[in-house]
Amino acid sequence: MSSCKHIDLVLADDLERDRFLGEYAAVKRFVLRASTRDKLQCGMTCHTCREVCRGATFICLSGGCTYVGCWNGGHFQEHTQGGHRLGVNAQNGLVFCFECVDYVAGCETLDIAGVPWDSAMSKQVSLPTSLRRDGLYGLLNLGSTCFMSSILQSLIHNTYIQYWFLNSGHARRCALRDPSSCISCALDRIISECYGSLSERNDHAGFLSLLTCSWKINQNFAGYSQQDAHEFLQFLLNQLHCDYKRERQVDEDKEVRSSSSQLCHCIVHSSFQGTLRSSIVCPECQDDSKTMLDPFLDLSLDIKGQRTLYDCLDSFHRREQLHDFDYHCPRCQTSRDPIKQLTIERLAPTLVLQLKRFEHLTSGQNVKLNDPVQFPLHLDMSRYCTGGEPTTSIVYRLSGVVSHSGTVNEGHYTAVLQLNSGEWFKFNDSMISVVSAEDVLREQAYLLLYTVEQVAATA
Repeated sequence: MSSCKHIDLVLADDLERDRFLGEYAAVKRFVLRASTRDKLQCGMTCHTCREVCRGATFICLSGGCTYVGCWNGGHFQEHTQGGHRLGVNAQNGLVFCFECVDYVAGCETLDIAGVPWDSAMSKQVSLPTSLRRDGLYGLLNLGSTCFMSSILQSLIHNTYIQYWFLNSGHARRCALRDPSSCISCALDRIISECYGSLSERNDHAGFLSLLTCSWKINQNFAGYSQQDAHEFLQFLLNQLHCDYKRERQVDEDKEVRSSSSQLCHCIVHSSFQGTLRSSIVCPECQDDSKTMLDPFLDLSLDIKGQRTLYDCLDSFHRREQLHDFDYHCPRCQTSRDPIKQLTIERLAPTLVLQLKRFEHLTSGQNVKLNDPVQFPLHLDMSRYCTGGEPTTSIVYRLSGVVSHSGTVNEGHYTAVLQLNSGEWFKFNDSMISVVSAEDVLREQAYLLLYTVEQVAATA
């Protein structure tokens, strides 16, 4: 930080000085006092590339200009070619001179000048305006943490998770109330930061706490090496369930005693758990008395040789003849090789599908499968449910895609999510950008998140 001859020239002219100080006071007040959501939309979205938090962003201070430009994309630097060389950092309120390429030490004198703030001053200054978009909250990459960020964004924008935490589903029952020791507390903090419901904000404190807590619980996530996003999703959902049991141990015991067939009432199982029906079927009489019901939070689908998501689901549910299987039909007494059949007994409100892109070879080598798999915006799951010919239409809407680019050892995760407004946004660590539905369908999906949209009887 140094003195700046360019700002000295501005302050030397009384008329220009008053204009400049008025604009600076208004912009600085906005930067320091506005909600996180307003800052993201009005002060941290580059007007050129529309990226959010792409490095530092600056608000122009030249003669009523409301341009906001990013540093990483070089767009504010391009803007200065028109003579607009001074900008305010949208995160800390400091003035930066792009001619000197340094922050201005004279910011202290600007504070001392102390131009009073009132409604008249606010009317003289035109700040960038934009539609408020709840939940647009980038997460810093703290060293190969993109696998965490992509999953957290997916949970933050899940309707059921969102509603649970914003209505204090966890906070009012937790005895720990410590984000560094309780995953649910940390996620509660992140969602509060994301939707601006904290009276005192410390941006990214929730993410740091969740990182710390994850490392304490599972040391496999410690350090700065890339991890698997699917494994982290399973870890998070399991921890949310464990936190629920810890909070409600007495109530949970009562529930189990009163109705052992009841599903767990935690937010995870209420939102994500389905039931898979695995049947061993006699090839002669079709007896399926050897049937098991298994809960699932996601389905893992093979993608080799499959062109579409429906192909993957068809393969998953395809009848398979079992060889070298000790089988004796209890009804017709045959010992022929039986048939294994998987169907879905119960679907969850949120359906998570993993496309198995990582393969472990017999040689011990891990490889990534880059096979393109087409997936729809609307998914009809009727034909995969128990009961043969479907009498009910069960349609899911695509709500999120977690993608992986790169190789097994050097890759990067991003999330593309649909917000309540219907718009699609790409979350790339701290950067957020608007994307089209066509862009979404071109993603190399690793995890697909679908939300139930319609359950109706067919004609």
